[in-house]
Amino acid sequence: MVFTTSVFAPIIFAAEHADYVFTNGKVYTMDKDRPWAESVVVDDDKIVFVGDDEGAQAYIGDETMAVELAGKMVLPGFFSGHEHLIASGWMQLGVQLGSGKSKADYLKLLKEYADANPDKELIQGIGWNAALMGDLPTAADLDAIVPDRPVFLRDYTIHDIWMNSKAMEMGGVTKDSPDLVPGVIYWERDEDGNPTGFGKEFVWMDAYIAAGAWQPEQMIAESQKKLYDMAAKDGYTGYINQGLATPNIKDLDRHYEDHKFALKLIDDLHKQGKLKLRTFLQVLYKNPESPVDKLIKYAVELRNKYDSDTIRISGIKVHPEGSHVSHTSLLLEPFADTGKKGGRAISAERTEEVVMAANKAGLDVSIHVDGSRTIRDSIDSFIRAKEAGFTDARNTLQHFAIPHPDDTKRVIEEKILINLTPIWATPWGGGFDSAREVLGEKRTTTYFQPIRTLVDGGAQISIAADVPSTDAELMGTLTQCQAAITRRDPSNPKDSRVWPPMSQALTLEQCLYAATMGGAYQARMENKVGSLEVGKYADLVILEQNLFDVEPTEIAEVKIIATMMNGEYTYQSNP
Repeated sequence: MVFTTSVFAPIIFAAEHADYVFTNGKVYTMDKDRPWAESVVVDDDKIVFVGDDEGAQAYIGDETMAVELAGKMVLPGFFSGHEHLIASGWMQLGVQLGSGKSKADYLKLLKEYADANPDKELIQGIGWNAALMGDLPTAADLDAIVPDRPVFLRDYTIHDIWMNSKAMEMGGVTKDSPDLVPGVIYWERDEDGNPTGFGKEFVWMDAYIAAGAWQPEQMIAESQKKLYDMAAKDGYTGYINQGLATPNIKDLDRHYEDHKFALKLIDDLHKQGKLKLRTFLQVLYKNPESPVDKLIKYAVELRNKYDSDTIRISGIKVHPEGSHVSHTSLLLEPFADTGKKGGRAISAERTEEVVMAANKAGLDVSIHVDGSRTIRDSIDSFIRAKEAGFTDARNTLQHFAIPHPDDTKRVIEEKILINLTPIWATPWGGGFDSAREVLGEKRTTTYFQPIRTLVDGGAQISIAADVPSTDAELMGTLTQCQAAITRRDPSNPKDSRVWPPMSQALTLEQCLYAATMGGAYQARMENKVGSLEVGKYADLVILEQNLFDVEPTEIAEVKIIATMMNGEYTYQSNP
């Protein structure tokens, strides 16, 4: 194939009939030299023409599918920098508590769900926020409503658990149950040392397995199908899976087996022509006691088997801390409500050991960074990795929640990659209220997620929903961009509150770039996807309206007509 391009003329491929010719559209290419076009032509799995309608006519033959867009918008397929779609569906099962604003609300929702589902042997749910309760959640709270069935309720970040006594009994949670990292990964206890039913930062996962709640083959397969279908409907064509979200994340050997099952599942779908998303998986490092050499060995073994433009092991994800919401991240300055600086499970030294070993093996590293001290230490490690010669590594800071302004400047200067979730910088999920309570007004309004400062400074960012920490129904790029542009909760139009300052709001152009080229770059796919250019894979999304003609508060309501990956439809709306 010979491609020819010109900045001043339509991009033309050798004249032959193509599979699809899309004409009369508002084609926003994400190509800075040619941002707008009327037509896109697809042959096999590639884009072969981007230009005007007249030039596209040469590609129409008897078997060509000619699509008259009638002014509809065409964008590159969305590419998320951070989701957990393969196996995380189990975390969203059960009663949805996100609408609650107090412990009483949560208990009311639980009772309604339990009464409506008397045949469920195990009850689970998601969505509570400890900062809205007034006092800590306990097993006794749940026992009063559901005493005879195990109850596992995940908080809205999915890191913390609220269990009843039956769940603790079946899960083997006792006074002798260890705290993996006291103050970070631990059980809340009474004055006698007995667990109270509130578990922090994934300490609960072994209990979940012991109680018989984890059914891996069924849950992974169901999660993958449901969430990939939803993502395709939302216009996604690729993403980085930042750690396989199973209850085995603290055990390298068991987690490795989960990886083998999950990767075979999606590889089989790919071979059958049924895989709907390019999947770039990072192997998770969560337990500080796990040997780094074994982590790298497992990641390299998996990469050697899965290293294509469709399925690839792309690196390591280090998860050293939790969240400011639960005081399990590490700050430079104390929490406003406790006077303490928090903590982290994986030390800065061990995290840097992983960075160096992974980069040496040709693996990129992402680090979950919430607290300002963890952010600073991680920047230091990335800089030292460059100084050690790993200049080609695309190491990324995930979340970048509470950076000190000095470190925001350093990220820009050092060209360190960032991923952010825009909906978290809105009142959604009680996040704004929680941040003000634990961080105080200054850090909430001046430090938190400085997304516009990063973009204006030239930082390479991607955006994501981080499902399941965000409800899967809100994962869509259009929802995330509405949040980024308005700083309001897109899921609740009645809530007019704005997370200040508005100076951190993105423009539509900036958000769409982060949602396409931003993610593609972090996956090392920027020369193959992320923009509509000749020679790139035919990954695109068609929208009912031109987003530039839509009010910012209505972006999330724009209908997605179709999604295409590799020149094949992965989603088409009903006529």
